[in-house]
Amino acid sequence: MKIDYIKIKKPLVRWLSGVRWKSNFQEIELEITTFCNLKCYNCDRSIRQAPSVECMSLSQIQKFVRESINLKWKWNKITLLGGEPTLHPQILEIVEIIRQYTNLNPNCVLEIATNGYGVTVNSVLKKIPGWVSIRNTDKTSIIHDFCSYNIAPIDLREYRGADFTKGCWITTACGLGPTKYGYYSCGAGASVDRVFGFDVGIKKLKDVGNRSLKKQMKIICSYCGHYKKNRNTKRTREEAISPRWANAYSGYRKQKPVLSKY
Repeated sequence: MKIDYIKIKKPLVRWLSGVRWKSNFQEIELEITTFCNLKCYNCDRSIRQAPSVECMSLSQIQKFVRESINLKWKWNKITLLGGEPTLHPQILEIVEIIRQYTNLNPNCVLEIATNGYGVTVNSVLKKIPGWVSIRNTDKTSIIHDFCSYNIAPIDLREYRGADFTKGCWITTACGLGPTKYGYYSCGAGASVDRVFGFDVGIKKLKDVGNRSLKKQMKIICSYCGHYKKNRNTKRTREEAISPRWANAYSGYRKQKPVLSKY
C-alpha cells in the first residue's frame, strides 16, 4: 500500500501528517453571485450543471462588513467572485460598502476575480475604482485545465475512511468562502452545499473557527473533487461525474434545495 494512501486514512492520519491544511482566517472570498456568462467544464461552482442567478444582497454585504468591524477581524484580502462578480447588478454599491472596512484597515486589499469574458463584463470592469485590484483570468472558452471537481472522493474506494476534516490546499490558499447561505471553509465547499442541500453554512462570523469549520468540512469535503489534490491528482479538460454528483444534479434540476440564509 502506498504511503499517500495511508496518510488519508483514520486514525493514522494525525500520527503521520498532523494538521494537513490550516484554515486561512485572514483572507475571504465573497461569492456575491452564482450567475456566470460561461459554463466551464469542471467548474467548482457547479455553474454548468446547476445554473443559478442567486446573489448576495446589499444587506448581507453590510452584515459582513459590520461583523468584521465589530469583531475587529483583520482581513488581509477580501475577494469578490462568483460566478462572475461583475454581473452582480449592484457590484459598484458592494465595492463602496466594503470600502467602509478597508478605510479602517488600509492594509486590506479588495480584489475582484473575473473571467474577463464578454462585452458586458469588460464594460463593468472599466467602472471599477482604481483602488480595487482586478484578477482577470481572461477566459475565451469553457475548456480549461481544471480539477475533476465532480468526482466525489466518497465515491472512490481509496478514500473510504478518509479524514475529510483535513481539508485541502484551497482552505489555506484561498481563505473562507461565504455565500448568501453563510460562511464556509471555502467557496468550492459552499457549492457542494448549494447542490446537495446539507444547509451547513455558518450564519455568524463570531461562530467561525477551527471547530465549526472542521465539523462542516467532514461533510462537504467528502463530496468535493478538490480533496483529491491532496494526492497531486492531475488536472483534466474532460468532464467526469461520479454517482453521488450525478444523483445530486438530477435532484437539483427537479427541485433546488432550500437553504437557510446568512
